[in-house]
Amino acid sequence: MRFPASPRGLLSCLVTLHLLRLGSDGFTVEGPGYPLRAPVGQDIVLPCYLPTQADARSFEIQWTRHHFSEIVHHYRNGEDQYGKQQQGYAGRTELIKDGLSTGKLDLRIRGVRPSDDGQYACTVRDAASYGEATVELEVAATGSVPQLSLEAYGDGGVRVLCRSAGWYPQPQVLWQDPSGQHLPSVAQRRSPDERGLFGIEDVTVVTGNGARTFSCVVRNSRLNQERESSLHISAPFFHNAHPWMVALGVLLVLLVAFTGLSAYLWRRKVVQSRELEEQDEELEQRDEELEQRDAALAWRKFLLPENPDVVTLDPDTAHSQLVLSPDRSTVRLGIRRQDLPDIPERFSNWCCVLGQEGFRDGRHCWEVEVVGKVGGDARWGVGVAKESVEKKVQGKLKPEDGIWAVWHKKKLESVTNPRKVLSMSPLPRRIWVCLDCTQGLVTFINARNGAELFTFLPASFDGERLRPWFWLETENTKLSLKGSSPQPV
Repeated sequence: MRFPASPRGLLSCLVTLHLLRLGSDGFTVEGPGYPLRAPVGQDIVLPCYLPTQADARSFEIQWTRHHFSEIVHHYRNGEDQYGKQQQGYAGRTELIKDGLSTGKLDLRIRGVRPSDDGQYACTVRDAASYGEATVELEVAATGSVPQLSLEAYGDGGVRVLCRSAGWYPQPQVLWQDPSGQHLPSVAQRRSPDERGLFGIEDVTVVTGNGARTFSCVVRNSRLNQERESSLHISAPFFHNAHPWMVALGVLLVLLVAFTGLSAYLWRRKVVQSRELEEQDEELEQRDEELEQRDAALAWRKFLLPENPDVVTLDPDTAHSQLVLSPDRSTVRLGIRRQDLPDIPERFSNWCCVLGQEGFRDGRHCWEVEVVGKVGGDARWGVGVAKESVEKKVQGKLKPEDGIWAVWHKKKLESVTNPRKVLSMSPLPRRIWVCLDCTQGLVTFINARNGAELFTFLPASFDGERLRPWFWLETENTKLSLKGSSPQPV
């Protein structure tokens, strides 16, 4: 190609080449839009597709990691290319070719490993066009039941060691005393094994003067799963932790030997005192065991429900600008209002939608994930509303109007009158909404760490049917109900 000699001709040529290059970018590639989660050892399919459903069998398709420097799988000229594939994926990847004719570029990874955790890029190109999308994969594994042992005396008490292995990512460790109070860790060790799974060794110091039971809980926050073990420490161990008490006992024995009748009377008093102390210790131990059991049951039942409710969205109540996924598990804000019938059940002012399910009694919990932008100018809210809540009037949202919720409008607040700012850093992306119809309580919990966000004062629901409530006024944010497989909206 010959370039013109004049500056004006050269500039015209460069502009033409730039316009040709801009015109060549014609592919739109999309991924799931939310992180995928896979247990260690299982297979996972990373979805990627062309919305136009173009036939991709003649295209070049490449799955990569780490800024395109690691080739996970390469497909070109109708065949898989393994020459530059990363060694760690050899024999473990498969491009699902049955879907290529309809624009599906899905990749199967067999036997997921901890090293597979992270972001993947799905790219497709032909002679004139190029496109890419990213897919986030979260790998997780729940380890073994913790093993507790007494390590040594020190720091004014007994050092207790908690060991467990086979976790991914690094787990959280929580120590508890008989009253349910948390104990601090004084030494921690986290180390991966040859497979990349983490083992933990965590030490705390326990003190006291009577027999007690202590617990070590190891939790995988990514899976919301945990393992727990308890250790009972008898009173003599605490006495041995203080050598000065032994010396004091020897001194008392010498005094008894030289004081005659006074010593005899003192001994009788000591015996009686010890009998009372033993009785008090037995009662205290029994009370502590009951409190520990009740606290543990309440903690598990309230913070980590084993059988959460599966709720879906009710399209008849959705504001006309809200777009629901086909399976009614995800909602987003559309660009403009849809042409929908203005029925009495539909919100017409606030961009709200209710859950399909309703509750009058019992206790219910469900999880909501904020996908996309969660802070800044994002505007979203989750909670509970009476079925008869006003849907046609632009009023203030508050419990007196039949809505108990938290929302984000530049900051996370309780929907009360007046509003209460909830100091959370970082902002929670996954929130448990817990409803106790019997006690009249509505509680919001950070699903990542089990921390309580806010609890409304006990209210009277008057036996009315209560339904999940969602509010969304930001285009780059979605609300997704956990417990089902969300579909693209």
